[in-house]
Amino acid sequence: MPDQAVFPPHERSKEIAVLQKQLAIALKFHHSQTIEKLPKEIALQVMKEVWTSCHPEATVSNPKTTCPSAPVQCDEVPVSKAGTIYL
Repeated sequence: MPDQAVFPPHERSKEIAVLQKQLAIALKFHHSQTIEKLPKEIALQVMKEVWTSCHPEATVSNPKTTCPSAPVQCDEVPVSKAGTIYL
């Protein structure tokens, strides 16, 4: 994140609020047509998978070979070494 502002620790909640707003805007204006087509549970599952791919240190198993336990079937998703998901 070298091109993004990093707030001091005492302003951490402000940084999170800004990032939350940026994510909400990106999802609403760039992905709303896709989100409209998905059930809520699947959209949330995808968001969790994206978060996990951005935080490999937080996973205990290999996200490339395991799918989260959910009522939907998911295929193995190709992920680059940098954690980018290719669909």
